[in-house]
Parts: sequence; structure tokens; C-alpha cells
Amino acid sequence: MNSNYAEIKNIFIDGEVFDYVNLDKSVFAYERLVQTLDKPLKLILFFGKPGTGKTFLLQKIYNDFKGKKDIVFFPRPFFDEKEFLKELYQKIFKEKSPKFSGYNEFLSAATEKLDEKRSVTVLLDEAQLYPEELIEKIRLMSDSRKFKFLFTVHKTEKENVLAKDYFKTRIWETIELHNSSLNEVKTYIEKKMLFHNKFEYLSLFKDSHYKLLMKITKGNLRTINKLMYKLFEILEYYDKNKPSMVNAKTLKLKFLEMAAINLGMINV
Repeated sequence: MNSNYAEIKNIFIDGEVFDYVNLDKSVFAYERLVQTLDKPLKLILFFGKPGTGKTFLLQKIYNDFKGKKDIVFFPRPFFDEKEFLKELYQKIFKEKSPKFSGYNEFLSAATEKLDEKRSVTVLLDEAQLYPEELIEKIRLMSDSRKFKFLFTVHKTEKENVLAKDYFKTRIWETIELHNSSLNEVKTYIEKKMLFHNKFEYLSLFKDSHYKLLMKITKGNLRTINKLMYKLFEILEYYDKNKPSMVNAKTLKLKFLEMAAINLGMINV
């Protein structure tokens, strides 16, 4: 017997693409990014902790502007200079790339094909993983005024990317995306459920549930997805095996705590 909870848990699968949910913080960051990309800036830094929604915001910007301006999006990092230049050329000009011996040859060929007024915006996700030598070549490319780069990087507890010289001394503007607030957590879950026509299950969540979610996840969207998936997986199990333990109108806090314990988010 299929459980409704099985369908709901899949709403919260955290992958490369999931329903984009407008939150106050993401609307603000989106507007700042768009305004910044319109400025004559060469290098822009967009950062935040893993799971704050940076990649999905980048994807939205790319989808919104790919038909209106020259914009390229690399969701995964490159570790080889020639491979990066080859892919960049192909994405810009929509044709097979010549074999470049290096950066100078690429820049000469690309500049020749770009007219005086044309420039390309390049969105680089996971930029903290790029080799320093390649970052330096990218900086030199931006000096040509034919390329504008937006570096998206993770800010972690162990390493503050702004401390890296090749970011700190060369970036023209920085934009940070923070974790979600309590109200944003509530909005996020509500919209995810509504997008998938599961609005009748929203009554499960009261203020006490959202407060506990906030306490456990600190407002991190990736962590929220994991926790919600595990929560509904547990409810699915009980619905199939011990249906008397679950109620479609009431969610016991202990189920949320069980999910968090199972994921190692809180201690017993």
C-alpha cells in the first residue's frame, strides 16, 4: 500500500534542481546580483554557507537572462585550464572550440569574435575549488573588459574564503547570502507543499514545529530538506506498519526529533 507520506518526502529531495522558492533573503540577493551584473565591474564575489541556496539563485539568474544577454553558467568547477577555455569558447560562440595552446591564444581568438560593445558574463559556482593559477588567468581575462566573472564560493567555519588573497585583493563587490530566518523557514516549507498540491498536510505544522526546525537546522535550506525527507520517511514507515501511531491532522514533535536523531543533528 502506497503512503501519501512517500510522495511528500520526495518534495524535499535535495538535488541540483528543485522548486525555486522566493524568500526575502533570496529576493534581496537576486536584486543585488542583477544590479551588480549591470555595473561595469570585472569580478564579483557571491558567498554564503553551503545550503543557503546560492546555486539555485545562480540558476535562476542564468535562466532569466540567457536569452537577453551573453551569459554563461558553469555549475561545476574546472581544474584544467585548457578544458575550461575550451568549454567557455563553446558556450559563448555555440561552435566547436579550436585547440588553444593556452590563455593568450584563447583571449586573442575570443576578442576577435566579440565586437566592441559585446561582453560576456560568466557565472562560476564552487569557485573556491578552482586552482589558484586558473583564477589568476580568469582575473587577467576580466582585465580585457570582454569578460565579467561572478565567483560563487562557500563560506565555511574552517575557512573564510575572503581571507584568500586572490579573492580579497581583486574582487570589486561582494554579496553574501545568509541562512533563512524563522519566517523564511515557514514560507519555504509552505510553498514547497503548495507547489505539489499537498496543502492539506500543512495543518500538521504548528509554530512549535517551525521553532524546532529552526533550532535544529539554523535555517539552512539543505539541512531542512534532509530533515523533512527523513521526517516523512519515518511517517511513511509508521503509516504502513503502525498506522495508529500517526494522525493526518496532528504531527507529534517526537517524530521531528526522531528524524533529527537519526541524521545525527541532535544527540539522544
